[in-house]
Amino acid sequence: MTPVGGPALPKLALVGAGAVGLALGARLAAAGVDVAVLARTAAAARRSARDGIAGRDPATDEEIEARVSTAATSPAEIEDLASRTALLCVRAPDTATVVAELARTAPAIAVACAQNDVDNEDVAAAVFDRVVGVVVRQTCTRTSPRSALALGRGRIVVGPASAAASGDARALAAAFRAAGFDVGESPDVRADKWLKLCINLMSVPNALVRRGEHASEAFVEIKARLLEEARDALAAAGVAARSCDGRDRSLDEEIVFQRASAAAGTSARDLPLYNAVWAALRYGAPLEADLYHERIVALARAHGVAAPMNARALDLALRARREGRGPESARCADFLDGIHAA
Repeated sequence: MTPVGGPALPKLALVGAGAVGLALGARLAAAGVDVAVLARTAAAARRSARDGIAGRDPATDEEIEARVSTAATSPAEIEDLASRTALLCVRAPDTATVVAELARTAPAIAVACAQNDVDNEDVAAAVFDRVVGVVVRQTCTRTSPRSALALGRGRIVVGPASAAASGDARALAAAFRAAGFDVGESPDVRADKWLKLCINLMSVPNALVRRGEHASEAFVEIKARLLEEARDALAAAGVAARSCDGRDRSLDEEIVFQRASAAAGTSARDLPLYNAVWAALRYGAPLEADLYHERIVALARAHGVAAPMNARALDLALRARREGRGPESARCADFLDGIHAA
């Protein structure tokens, strides 16, 4: 498939059929992009092969149903893998394992890292020449092994993470546009990834604080302080965190937005959408957000900047996971007590 006046749309191997993978894959496949699925379990692969994959927007009740070309649990089971771009949607700690598995079957393919965190591209580039960075700014919740909820069409930022991947990045951006996503193309996708990591710092309070407190000023103050500490730590370390085209709020703009959200009545979400931290605490899966806070705390410590709210969020998330207390089990006071404004 070739969009008019643009590059041919790539065939994709969707690696990871979790919430983000399903939300992206369903819209891409429904738009005519050839999508093969690499699922975690044989049962999930069989169901995706038989029934396809699906998504739903809970705000509009828009339903997306799409067929996939094949579904498997191993890269070796996808016969034409070498002709596809691997779109990685696995957890960041699983990247090295997945990259090694892909390399054994198709060592020359392009790899696009659509995960959170900032070093997945480096892990992939140690093995593959053509690596693309993808930032996904959309909350997604998996509802079954083949379907996910996602609000709207989502904001996607795409950029080459290696010099050889410029064409792959343009083709992947075209595929996301064909699927209706709001797409930005970045010449410095690492800066976009750092901005997204900072935004993801708010995932812990969003998941851990009781829903009844989400409309409070205390709740938005927690999130604003997390962002302020990240902004100051990155500035001290000389790390760029910015939007490629200015269409995503800067950290300063996000801080203002968060502090205004309680008065505006937008700080609490009524829709049944839950982030990855919420799902991990609810179902006993490994956390990933702890890595984001660890990065900020480490940068702050190395450059003499205070980051007590990020340290507190990290401690509370790990404690909730260790004690099996589940999501929505903390109070705003658990974050704020003993932490004073600078």
